[in-house]
Amino acid sequence: MSYIDTNVLIAYINPNDALHNSAIELLSKIEGDRYVSDLTIIELYSVFSRAMDLKDIEIDALVKYTIRETGVKRIDIMWKNIFNRAKEYAYALKLKTLDLLHLTIAVVYNCSLFITFDKDIIRKSKIIEGLTGIRIQGYPV
Repeated sequence: MSYIDTNVLIAYINPNDALHNSAIELLSKIEGDRYVSDLTIIELYSVFSRAMDLKDIEIDALVKYTIRETGVKRIDIMWKNIFNRAKEYAYALKLKTLDLLHLTIAVVYNCSLFITFDKDIIRKSKIIEGLTGIRIQGYPV
């Protein structure tokens, strides 16, 4: 099971993104199921609404298109478990809040791989793997 970070999804569907080809390559190599969370969905709405002058219905369509085209499945989150676990990782990892939550979701839901372009997560990949057992894969931004 792999958890796909929001930045990879955005790069995948945007042919003008500098990491578009890298996202296609990364996702094409993933074996097994690909997952995202409600947090990912909210981030997609946020990014698309800030990046483009679109109507709500167009943003809805773009989010659904992104999910369909990338072949990801949504994990139904039990947030209390995520928040409690994230507190355990916060001190050791010192990540931004959303990054910490995405990573914690991946761990709690037994993903073995976290796909990201986030340079902070990639830079701390050895610490993350040692602490959580989850492997980080991506291209640094």
